[in-house]
Amino acid sequence: MECIITIEIGTGAIRVTAFDMSGNLIGSSKGSYPTFHARPDFSEQDPEQIFITMLYILKNFLNEKIHSKKHQVVSICFNSAMHSVLPIDKNGVPLGNAMVWSDNRAKKEAHELISSDLGKSLYKTTGTPIHAMSPLNKITWLKNNDKDRFVSTRQFLSIKTYISQQLTGEDVVDYSVASATGMLNI
Repeated sequence: MECIITIEIGTGAIRVTAFDMSGNLIGSSKGSYPTFHARPDFSEQDPEQIFITMLYILKNFLNEKIHSKKHQVVSICFNSAMHSVLPIDKNGVPLGNAMVWSDNRAKKEAHELISSDLGKSLYKTTGTPIHAMSPLNKITWLKNNDKDRFVSTRQFLSIKTYISQQLTGEDVVDYSVASATGMLNI
């Protein structure tokens, strides 16, 4: 029987679920990981821990619920919390933890941008409200406050994009994540 697997990369957990082609639930599994709060307004997660958790949960799920029951996976879909920022170096290696949606350290950058003509123009162009959780402001925060990491960064990825890149080797982002960055011209 054919099935679809969904992988939700949530704020504190990976959830793997499978449905048959009629939408009936085959099964689900979950694994969690921590969020680190090193200072006020900081919310970070280890991208490698998220990836390894996802692989572990997916492997066990496939063995227990899919392959053992002779289901054939025809599609895998990803869902994730938005607004994460993960700096990656020239070799594709994360430069520290990812700043997740609840990270609000870029309050000053957001306030300065929202009060400017550039901010008004960006809002019109992107449709994304200017807020400290916005990846655009998090990247600006890194530029202003963590220059070494900023200069060493080849790309800024979301957690979802990082996981996808690890699995496929491709640099892709979907419209939902791209539109939440504050940098997509709608």
